[in-house]
Amino acid sequence: MRKSLRTGFFLAARSIARGNYGIAAMTVFMILLVYVDLLFLPALIQGAVDRIHSQLIDTYTSDLVIKPAGQITRIGGAGAYLSEIRHTGGVASATAVYRVGNQVSYGANSGSWAVDAIDPESYREVFTTPANIFEGSYLTERDASKVFLGIGIAGAGQPKVRGYKGSLQIVHPGDRVAVTLTSGRITHFTVSGIYQNKFPLSDQTAFITMHEAEQLVPAVNDHATAIYVRTTPGTSAESVVSQLKSLKSGVQFETSATLSSSVQDQIATFNLISNILKVVSLLVAAITVFIVTYVDLVNKRRQIGIERAIGIRSAAIVTSYVVKASCYAIAGIGAGLACFNYVIVPLVRHRPFQFPNGPVALASTWQQIRQNLIILIIVALVSAAIPAIRSVRIKILDAIWEK
Repeated sequence: MRKSLRTGFFLAARSIARGNYGIAAMTVFMILLVYVDLLFLPALIQGAVDRIHSQLIDTYTSDLVIKPAGQITRIGGAGAYLSEIRHTGGVASATAVYRVGNQVSYGANSGSWAVDAIDPESYREVFTTPANIFEGSYLTERDASKVFLGIGIAGAGQPKVRGYKGSLQIVHPGDRVAVTLTSGRITHFTVSGIYQNKFPLSDQTAFITMHEAEQLVPAVNDHATAIYVRTTPGTSAESVVSQLKSLKSGVQFETSATLSSSVQDQIATFNLISNILKVVSLLVAAITVFIVTYVDLVNKRRQIGIERAIGIRSAAIVTSYVVKASCYAIAGIGAGLACFNYVIVPLVRHRPFQFPNGPVALASTWQQIRQNLIILIIVALVSAAIPAIRSVRIKILDAIWEK
């Protein structure tokens, strides 16, 4: 067995040294393309998934949401409770929100959208929405009769925005809109600004100040319908929940993971596409190596017959082709990895892909890189071994006389 391995390596080295360099270069190039494809598409899809997760947390759920439990519809003593939450280990910031309205109208257009009362400063610390200004400006703490609208509500004259037809379509800063409060009262507000998170779930909310809401809805005072919490980097939401449970009863905790069900179908679709494309790329690699090996074997059929006739074992001949294929695979993978890490990734980082929900860069892990590397090498070895094994099963005389 050891002798067959040595002979196989020797034959492989001689074949590579004396072989057609053009064919070898094309084979390596094909492996390079396949490996880059294996890395690129999953990395792009993972980048899109990471973008969705970050938008979900930054604009919609935060890391942790505290809501009333059972039949209770609001959290009492919100001011003192917020102070305790902010002094809890692992908490970076927290803000309270009170749902005060459920409909916004402008002229003949109207729709059912959430209208939330917020503290502008603490809300800015938890969410990135205040920084994603499309038109106008954000709210200040003492703003009265002003509302901050998502572009999914305002429309802002942007027909290309998703959901434009169902929006108010032509609302801009300075326009006055009618807000129907939960009590049924209709109040008019001037639009201070319009934000665009490029995330449908969070682009369809209107905000007024907590100060203004307390004048319109007395029940808002020191109450909240939800409290949003951001944790410090490296701190899990579950560890923060374990500390917060003892602070107040009658509340329930939901993490961003449990609140992401609304985007799980989208993420599952991305992953399915990634797996399908990965299988296609591996099939391309397998066919490439198989064809190159098969053509080489056909051209060297007589030589193989002579090698077997002078005593070289079939195992050594098969080993030589497997070693040759592995060399091509390793060379192609090495070149592909260098091209991906030092050319493609920096280029995409500088000029990211513009997805509907914003710019997306490539995101890959060394675990994925190693996994694809191992799979591709195995595919190359198997694809070379199959035709090689078939070739050495031909009778020696038939191989020599090429029958």
